[in-house]
Amino acid sequence: MRRLLLLAILASLLWGRVAAAQDRFPGTAWDHVPPAQSGWSEAALADVQDWSKEIHSTAFMVVHRGVVVAEWGETAKRTELASVRKSLLSADLGIAVAERKISLDSTLAQLGIDDNPPSLTEVEKQATVRMLLEARSGVYHPALYETPAMAKRRPARGSHEPGSFWYYNNWDFNALGTIYEQATGTGIYDALDRLIAKPIGMQDYRPQDGVYFPGADSIHRAYPLRMSARDLARFGLLYLNKGAWAGKQVVPADWVRESTQPTRRNLASGSVMVICGGPRRRRRCRAGFRRGPSLRGELAASTRSSFPPTIS
Repeated sequence: MRRLLLLAILASLLWGRVAAAQDRFPGTAWDHVPPAQSGWSEAALADVQDWSKEIHSTAFMVVHRGVVVAEWGETAKRTELASVRKSLLSADLGIAVAERKISLDSTLAQLGIDDNPPSLTEVEKQATVRMLLEARSGVYHPALYETPAMAKRRPARGSHEPGSFWYYNNWDFNALGTIYEQATGTGIYDALDRLIAKPIGMQDYRPQDGVYFPGADSIHRAYPLRMSARDLARFGLLYLNKGAWAGKQVVPADWVRESTQPTRRNLASGSVMVICGGPRRRRRCRAGFRRGPSLRGELAASTRSSFPPTIS
């Protein structure tokens, strides 16, 4: 796997205290405007382009108010996603919760969720869907699609009770995929296509771009997929607009609001959904952009703030 598979940066910046206009939404293709027309520094963007080459990014996009002000690399290429897959699943889960197909308070025991021997203990089965979304289930069973380093860092089984400890854990998110498919009767890749990709007009995504990752360590398959930078940017714009797209609510606004709070107890996984706020958070945003844990795979960053667009 490449060091950096995909970097899609979504930036929508407000000039002043009150937005003067609504974000635009791309139709069948993205509209483009010159950087200077949107207040972006071409010299600073050139520096960013040099930096992105240094870290071997596949593609890079800057979207301001729903239009592309800069892009380079293979933005139409379907590139393998790693942890961002979890944010995509979270969007589908939010829809299922709103439709009352899934309850965040259901326990693994109630849902009949277990795993290969050594099976889950009765204590581990008390973890809820909410705890899995927040990466604090306390279930440290071997998981699929994790590196040897991830497996080495995994806490010992039974070392933390459900809900008491945050640990970024592939088992939680893989089990959520199982829970979603059992509750809805729909495969993850087909659901993403029907509920997200088609409503927001993704240009490149197809259900066959996802291939499940099974294995002997766990019955809960991982669900990696391929997606282009320009499609991932649409997903970022969707979340930037509180789950709405061109007047239609695609993902419930309450779900978007809760899942993008910059805390460790974060639905949708805070380490893969990078949200930057106003001037007081500007330094934190840059730190996360440059050194965030998702930089090993991909980073989707959404920014809405009152400071002028600058890059440093």
